Amino acid sequence: MGAGSAWGQASGAVAVYGQARLLQQGSSLVVTTTNGLGGNHSVINWQSFSVPAGSATRFDQPSTSSTSINRVMGNDPSAIYGTLSSNGRLVLVNPSGIAVGAGAVVDTAAFTASTLRMSEADAIAGRLVFGDALTSGGTLAVDGSILARSGDVVLIAPNVQVGTQALVQAPNGATLLAAGQKVEITGRGLEGIRLEVQAPADQVVNLGKLSGDAVGIFAGQLKHSGLIQASGISSQSGKVILSAGGDNIVDGKVIAKAGDHGGSIDVLGQRVGLMAGAALDASGESGGGSIRVGGDYQGANRAGAQCPAHPHRLGQHRLQAANSRCGN
Repeated sequence: MGAGSAWGQASGAVAVYGQARLLQQGSSLVVTTTNGLGGNHSVINWQSFSVPAGSATRFDQPSTSSTSINRVMGNDPSAIYGTLSSNGRLVLVNPSGIAVGAGAVVDTAAFTASTLRMSEADAIAGRLVFGDALTSGGTLAVDGSILARSGDVVLIAPNVQVGTQALVQAPNGATLLAAGQKVEITGRGLEGIRLEVQAPADQVVNLGKLSGDAVGIFAGQLKHSGLIQASGISSQSGKVILSAGGDNIVDGKVIAKAGDHGGSIDVLGQRVGLMAGAALDASGESGGGSIRVGGDYQGANRAGAQCPAHPHRLGQHRLQAANSRCGN
């Protein structure tokens, strides 16, 4: 089936697995999906997909555990400036780029956005595999709000930019940012993401606030200047991993809690710099956690430096991976 919009919202929808019914009412677009036979997901190819300011697009899915995979086939980037919501899990793939603009709200059970392409065969099979050796994706920029109510937020692109006003939350899941050329999601949380190809130029810059049960950033080059908070009661709660194949520069705050206990913070890279504004806190009322800084090339040596599990502040200096130490 196909559908269009005369005023700039998502257009050219074709359901290639399952079914999709579109209803336009003024500035609101409701997409009601039916899962494909024998699956728990649907797949829709779009010619373009944007949500203008003042408008809303909602995906009504069969259940909160259902997934709607949306692939943009045209050349226009996705500009999300209004409200994008779903009772289920939403996947948006646009190799031309994705922007969640200032004032935008994404509110779903779980949310994955990727500018690395996804093949139709993988989409129909429900395999969350992004990227290949032939095509590089555009920028993924977030300046608005993203909330995953019961799952993970996963942001994938060669260049992921999170602005100062951005708020990315997964209170019952993990918040994951991955900059690479090929990424596969095999499950939930930190253990469910596989970054197979990572070029030195692939980068993540976080200036905003990231929160979740666990938080992970994986990139060739990484800079964190905002706020990261990881807390919860699950087996992965209170874990933060900032992992770079090259430079990993931290001058923001990282707070990791696991209930009443301190969590764990890993800052890994070929060259790690904790700058004047860095504050790493893995403390807890009932016991401290761990902070590890270092890692060698591509984080191969995860031992790094063992740091005290209390709020950790360092003056401006660079920590060499193999010889890193904790300072005050």
